[in-house]
Amino acid sequence: MKTKIFLIFLAVLSSVQGLKAQDMERKQPNIKATYQIEIDAPIDEVWDALAVDYGGIGKWASGVNHVVEFSGEGADAKRFCSISAAGFNDTREKVIKWDPENYYFEYELYEGLPGFVRYSINKDKLTPKGNKTIWTSYNDMRVGGFMGLTMKWMMRKQLTKVLQNKAEELKHFVETGEAHPRKVEIMEKKAAKDAKMRKKVAFVEVEQEIDAPVERVWEIIGEGFADIADSNPDCPYSEWSPGHNEAKVGAMRIMYMTDSKEKKYFVDKIAKYEPENHHITIEIADKKGFGNLNIDYTWVNMDATDLGNNKTLLKIRFNYLTKPRFFKGLAKGPMRKAFQRYAYGIDYHAKTGEKVTEEKWKEIKHLYK
Repeated sequence: MKTKIFLIFLAVLSSVQGLKAQDMERKQPNIKATYQIEIDAPIDEVWDALAVDYGGIGKWASGVNHVVEFSGEGADAKRFCSISAAGFNDTREKVIKWDPENYYFEYELYEGLPGFVRYSINKDKLTPKGNKTIWTSYNDMRVGGFMGLTMKWMMRKQLTKVLQNKAEELKHFVETGEAHPRKVEIMEKKAAKDAKMRKKVAFVEVEQEIDAPVERVWEIIGEGFADIADSNPDCPYSEWSPGHNEAKVGAMRIMYMTDSKEKKYFVDKIAKYEPENHHITIEIADKKGFGNLNIDYTWVNMDATDLGNNKTLLKIRFNYLTKPRFFKGLAKGPMRKAFQRYAYGIDYHAKTGEKVTEEKWKEIKHLYK
């Protein structure tokens, strides 16, 4: 009896190990979807909208609110998409095959997929038909686990519908120059929701008079956007986000909030940049950690005002919303302290040029009581 049990155990163990070995390699897709549509436009015009302007999908696709971040071009293109469907994660997507001569490319969704989806690859092929274009769109997906296997039939149906919507929307956009009514409706609903939510936003404000010219303060908060770690004691390290290297509207930085970069960080994006007014508005494009902060309704306004005599008034207003919303009251005190420390750090860095690290802050904080 014991021998029989042992043999059964060995059989189960070997099968599990076999499955693990198979998982080391990418398996064939177990869900495939295809959709084809004719577009009344020359092939180069369709290719430009679909592939060359890879970061412009938010202009016409109803499934994408907007592209949060975009870098590279052609075979090196990557995009970070804010997804419009409720309950779905935002996705990071990258081109993995690029063949412009044959009007063909592939891209992979490599972040933001449900846990039971092993991979998802989109393949797009354009074929000329006189002065028109045939667009064939494919999706290859593999799902696993109990959830994936039980939802295969539903996923296949849903994928086909997604491809159909996407095809209809690009066709409408290319042929008319305007977004499809489905896209317009979704964006109008989002705008109404945003207006409602922004009324619920809380804020904290801090001010700091700095004994330095306004141009020097602007160097720190504006031109030195990616170097926030030099003046913020709560940020050990900061850098430009890949593909960005200049402060302007749309530029992005990464703020690492711990010495271990992977644990907690913010990806910040410049939403408004006015050097002539020494004003900058910063939104949060992405984050890791800080789970209660609703980044869709969180932004920072910073203004530097010339007071004359080489003095500057710095104003910082942090606007935020939390999940759940009742946390916003609890967060107000800690947020105010954090931004006051930041204002002090800007003051010290502007006057001395020294980097305000956590250790340096411990040395100098008595100067700001």
